[in-house]
Amino acid sequence: MSKKRVHLVCNAHLDPVWLWHWEDGLTEALSTFRVAADFCERHRGFVFNHNEALLYRWAEEYEPQLFRRIQRLVAQGRWHIAGGAYLQPDVNNASGESHIRHYLLGRRYFASRFGKLPKTAYNFDPFGHGEGFPQILRGCGMEHYLFCRPDLGTYELPVGAFRWQDRSGSEVIARRGDDHYLTNGRIAEKLDRFLVHFAAESDILILWGIGNHGGGPSRDEYARLQQYVEAHPEYEWIESTTDRFFSQRLRAGGVLPLVRGEIQNSFPGCYTSMSRVKRGHREAESLMAAAERLSALAWWWGCAPYPAKDLEVAWKDILFSEFHDILPGSAVPSAERDSVQLLAHAREILRRQQFRALHSLICREPQAAQGEAPIFIANPHSFPVQTQVEFEVQLNCNAWAIRDPEVRLRHRGRDYPCQRLLAEANCAGNWRVRLAAVVDLQPWEIARFDEYYINDRPEKIRIPPVNARTLTFRNDHFTLKINPRTGLIDHLALPGSAKSLVRPGALAPVYWADLDHSWTCGSPKKLKGHQLWSTSPGWDQGSAQRFRLASRKEVAQLAPTAPDKWLGLKETSARPIRISEQGPLRTVVEAVFVCGPSALVRQYVIGHPEGSLEVRDRLFNNHRDRMLKLVVPLAFVAEKSSAETLYSAVERRPGKDHEERTNQRWVAVRGKQGGKPVFLAALNTGSFAHSLTESELALNVVRSPAYSSFNIDPRDERLNNRFAPRQDQGEHEMRYALVVGGRFDETRVSRAAQVLNTPLVWQVYYPQPEKAERRRCLQVVGSVVVDDSQVQVVALKKAEAGEELIVRLYNTSSRERQIQVRVKPFRQAIRTAIGPYGLATLAVRRGGKALRWRRVNLVEEREGGIRSE
Repeated sequence: MSKKRVHLVCNAHLDPVWLWHWEDGLTEALSTFRVAADFCERHRGFVFNHNEALLYRWAEEYEPQLFRRIQRLVAQGRWHIAGGAYLQPDVNNASGESHIRHYLLGRRYFASRFGKLPKTAYNFDPFGHGEGFPQILRGCGMEHYLFCRPDLGTYELPVGAFRWQDRSGSEVIARRGDDHYLTNGRIAEKLDRFLVHFAAESDILILWGIGNHGGGPSRDEYARLQQYVEAHPEYEWIESTTDRFFSQRLRAGGVLPLVRGEIQNSFPGCYTSMSRVKRGHREAESLMAAAERLSALAWWWGCAPYPAKDLEVAWKDILFSEFHDILPGSAVPSAERDSVQLLAHAREILRRQQFRALHSLICREPQAAQGEAPIFIANPHSFPVQTQVEFEVQLNCNAWAIRDPEVRLRHRGRDYPCQRLLAEANCAGNWRVRLAAVVDLQPWEIARFDEYYINDRPEKIRIPPVNARTLTFRNDHFTLKINPRTGLIDHLALPGSAKSLVRPGALAPVYWADLDHSWTCGSPKKLKGHQLWSTSPGWDQGSAQRFRLASRKEVAQLAPTAPDKWLGLKETSARPIRISEQGPLRTVVEAVFVCGPSALVRQYVIGHPEGSLEVRDRLFNNHRDRMLKLVVPLAFVAEKSSAETLYSAVERRPGKDHEERTNQRWVAVRGKQGGKPVFLAALNTGSFAHSLTESELALNVVRSPAYSSFNIDPRDERLNNRFAPRQDQGEHEMRYALVVGGRFDETRVSRAAQVLNTPLVWQVYYPQPEKAERRRCLQVVGSVVVDDSQVQVVALKKAEAGEELIVRLYNTSSRERQIQVRVKPFRQAIRTAIGPYGLATLAVRRGGKALRWRRVNLVEEREGGIRSE
């Protein structure tokens, strides 16, 4: 009989940031690479495996001689380029498009510097793997996937290789490294245990090396490994690579078990920890979507060069922040500060490029009439959008010339409905004016509105009193009742229905007692002892602390009012619940809640014409070792939930108890009421987890363990003899929207979440062209459209190479769609098919008078030949 093959895969798991800052990670990467290069050159047959294009870039930039050594070793087959990604990202919080860019940048870099395109992706340390990831991996040219978490013993998976399939039907061959990625001097013990554990495999893969802060191979461990190999001639030992292992494993044949859907949970506290980084990252991703699309349109129409280098810098900032110890929130405070600054850098670049693109498209618009301020509003989406837009304008540079003005809006020569709102500034008078308008824009449309005012027409402001009648709202989408005594939602029903979908007290902010553990959350009462690893002990709501509506005195202490200061009132003018805006387009109800040292100011923004309900929370968090959730008691039995994941969505059954579950921009609870299907969807701008029972949905907001905290020994006098700062203290702003309906419509919910996170882009701009040319704005409308509402354009960019326009499509339906895509200025249609819940990428170029196009994979590598129609 032939000997069983054992593939020894040496690696050095290296966190660029974790308990250290990035400079320390950089220098450790250089040191690790030097050690690995020395090993390759000293030991014949030794092979080193490493991924992460970022670390190779650092070597190329800071130690070019070392980099050239690595290039020679790669050419000789002594050093294996593995993984293929920019770095090892978190696989829960980052969007599907971000994951595609990891492989787009990584594979292009490895191909250009080493002539290599790895087939095996590996992500050793992320805390779970979302539904939809197999399609992304496969579409990025990756055939195999190697990972280590959730750890052996915490989540049941087949031993050895298996087929991993998502809801699109896409598959990769995956394998959990049950032996984990480290040996750290314990190679013999590891081999003794896992050669038995993996005995049923035709080929065995063993990961070895020193890691976390780099290291890789060590002389002592390599000597012990050689001794072990000599002592066990019954195996065929191969100093191997990840690609070679999977190739030989598949060649051996046999039926591989099938695993469908997400692979969760691991360290569920990381779905919420360090929310400032998470929200900053979401803002950067959302801004990138708008800036990149507008830049692509401006380039396609010849209005501006495509800012490829600037966008790449911003993408690298975003991708770096997605490292699996940054975005999940397990790093030290200095790393948090660095990451917040890094994401701010990305957002500043993107704001500039977004403005540059929009300016190039509107700069030749006709000059404004005297006394008018033009406002341009752009739709950065491939579908029609009807929504309220808020914007601010300067009425007149001479504020003293403005006397009791009536502010109006004009569109296409006619007055347009608008509502004046309180401006962002707290200045008296009319220095700045904030308006809301309901706009209805076609895909990619840029609409112009002109603001003007008429003096001596004072606005009659009537703020109604707060009572049950004035806090009841009805429109074509829902009936809403806010309780004037609690400030919470007591009733939310579909139009024409008397039955509420929620029980009284919905969206209540509640603190649940939580662990001082950055990675894992749960109730301390359910934990025996202070030791805990990657699984949650569960929640105990018996010790929950609920926010209550504040007293008038507490509101005044939180935000002292001018009347209290200057009018000598005997009783404060502050109110815990009030109607701060009232008009034909919207009503804003403001409520102030307190809980011990913490407070929350909430605005319910009810849009009347379009029937929207947005919730804006400003949290003053001063609790420690607590998880803040917004609790929604349900008035229907939850049968299942759907939550957005990586260009996909996952369906789950509610738990008997609250269990942490991941989500991205939306989560929807689905069930029946009166025998009819109903759903309630909660959209967010920065909440990445929730928990659900049959009767209650709880949305995660923030949690407050100490930084990089786990398994602190209560007897360690030195460690405990200092102040330990907690995460997410202070002020936070969050936004949510609620969408309700009958039969669940994923496309509707997905579009609403996209608009909440990537809103319409507005800009006040006074064009003064030498020659007016409205064609630029008009030609952009409908630049790229799909004839099927179930298929969306989710990315629009210039190709990494050449003069092609990249159009990425996503099918939100469960069946294959035969679609037509039209790209202006061409009249021809691109006819193609996209699979159930599938992704497809088109590369389009101008071929004289003909439209030329081809299908490419997600990283713009050839999938088919050039076609024209």
